[in-house]
Amino acid sequence: MPQMAAACPRCALPSVEGVVCGDCFVKPPPLRFAVAAFRYAFPVDRMVQALKYGGQLALADWFGDALARAVLRNATAGSGVDRVIALPLSVARQRQRGFNQAAEIARRAADILDIARDHGLRRVRDTPPQASLAWAQRARNLRDAFATAQRYDGLRVALIDDVMTSGATLHAAARALRRAGARSVDAWVVARTLR
Repeated sequence: MPQMAAACPRCALPSVEGVVCGDCFVKPPPLRFAVAAFRYAFPVDRMVQALKYGGQLALADWFGDALARAVLRNATAGSGVDRVIALPLSVARQRQRGFNQAAEIARRAADILDIARDHGLRRVRDTPPQASLAWAQRARNLRDAFATAQRYDGLRVALIDDVMTSGATLHAAARALRRAGARSVDAWVVARTLR
């Protein structure tokens, strides 16, 4: 499996000795910590697609196990997290797909890590799929796409998703949680696309 080498703790991209990369140092993302179990490369890329578009839900448990192991290997990533939140899909996208792959992965990972799952983050705007957009358009596409149904005052939250590409989706969700009072937001993903 395409394991992640030393990575920046803020964006999960490769970084010498796992220190904060130059991009995150200059412009820190709204994430306290980011961890990825794998690089988005063969065969993980095919497995993610089989889950997401092929409905092979059994893969979600395998991904949840791998993600939990990655978090446990990284003591800082799991320390003090109060809630796990699966990145929500829009109502239309979830209806079309029939499930939320991030929620399926989060269910397993949260059980293994013994962290409460939360469902208070909502996708309130149905936007074009990020994969269909140029990198520069991705952040704009997600402006005000997420909202919370409750307050997160003082809580440390981990967002779970299948793949982190530009980070725009996770950043937009993290900003919504921070506006709702979250003390910190981490991103835990199965795979990280390398630039």
